[in-house]
Amino acid sequence: MKTKEQARREAYEREREITNTLLSNLRGRWGDVLSALIPGLQDAVAAGHRKKVQCPISDHGGGKRAATPQGSSANAPARRRRVEPDFRIAKDFDTTGGCHCTCNNEMGNGFRVLMARYGCSFMEAKQMVIDHLGGRITTNHLPPPTPIKQPDPREIARQDATIRKRLEQTWSSTLGPEHPSAEPLHNWFEGRGLGSPTGLANLRFHEALSYVDYETGEYLGKFPAQVALLQHLDGTPVTLHRTYLSHDGRTKADVPMARKAESHTSDRDPCGAAVHLDRHAHRVLAVGEGLESSIAARRLVDDLGIPMWSTLDANGMRNLILPDWAEIVVVFGDRDLSMAGQAAAYQLVESARASGRRATALLPPFAIPDGQKSIDWNDVVLAMGPDAARAIIQLQQWRSRLRQVLREGSRTGSRSEARAQS
Repeated sequence: MKTKEQARREAYEREREITNTLLSNLRGRWGDVLSALIPGLQDAVAAGHRKKVQCPISDHGGGKRAATPQGSSANAPARRRRVEPDFRIAKDFDTTGGCHCTCNNEMGNGFRVLMARYGCSFMEAKQMVIDHLGGRITTNHLPPPTPIKQPDPREIARQDATIRKRLEQTWSSTLGPEHPSAEPLHNWFEGRGLGSPTGLANLRFHEALSYVDYETGEYLGKFPAQVALLQHLDGTPVTLHRTYLSHDGRTKADVPMARKAESHTSDRDPCGAAVHLDRHAHRVLAVGEGLESSIAARRLVDDLGIPMWSTLDANGMRNLILPDWAEIVVVFGDRDLSMAGQAAAYQLVESARASGRRATALLPPFAIPDGQKSIDWNDVVLAMGPDAARAIIQLQQWRSRLRQVLREGSRTGSRSEARAQS
């Protein structure tokens, strides 16, 4: 007679065999299956792995508030304020069903995408797929899968040339923060409690940047904009990130998506890149997520001379490639209801530690306010002011430990140098 443990083990082995059979048979069919089970995902499949679309998994807290673009009549039809599209299928989507989005960093296969969309368990997601297959775990009864269209290399080259020209023209027409015409940028920083924008690398100001609604193709006018340059580790430019501002810079521009990442050429994958807000090397590297959050965190450690990088979003933080000179990494993460910010921060910490570095994550010390999706370090500085924020116990303890580590490293380096000279 079988024991309960033996029965459980056999049941587990059966389920694992079913899962492996499904995974094998679904290779090349994930696009058809997930498009049928998740409304809106077919747009991501059609866009391919290089292009981001609106997330079919979560509303990200966006798409709720109506907004009237500047220059429009008060009686003009209201537009929905949207968040920037940040969902895309993975490069190996055809074989795994995996997807990428800032709302969830655990969508490595099609089952997990279903789990994220419907809040269900793995077994429930698997059953959804089986039901879609007519109660089977095989696919030989289905018509041939819809092949994912491979882009024409000539069309890619044309698109790359257009993107490259637009990026170069935009960046070359920006002004440094110290320029007299950059007052809207100074007002934006002042309103966010960020101090002065001068002294920041790779962040500039555009006096009148065109805004086109990516969904409708409608031109909505020109606006002042904060423009940041995303770079690879070696300094190679990847793309630009734009924050459209009101004409005086006191608020974001009243447009559907005030924050927009530019397109990138096919040979400049943003994976691993960051906005290097400081160019100098140091034993310590600070990393933040969003631009304003990173700049706020930079204010809290500016007396230490630590360079700050911004990854722009959680996906960028998870995939950041660290420089060789960074022996110690401090990650100023976001606190999100979805846990995406926390997970990304801790994933970067684990990655840094795995490469032999010291690393820690610092999260905002407050609970997420009711009605909000997240809280970041800019929210902390706005609520407390920079001086009070510097006195946060969590931050003070880290600073104390850092000083000790740096002193120990300095003494070790001195002894090594002395031995080398003797």
